[in-house]
Amino acid sequence: MGHDANHHEHHEAEQNEIGGPVTFALVCLVLAIVVIYFLAK
Repeated sequence: MGHDANHHEHHEAEQNEIGGPVTFALVCLVLAIVVIYFLAK
């Protein structure tokens, strides 16, 4: 049972590490689309 708890904690840690870069990439993508939209006018 201890092994399952450790695996769960490790999985949460991986999600937190991935969450930062993924969120940053999505924000950059949205900003790029907005900039391109206004430059294209």
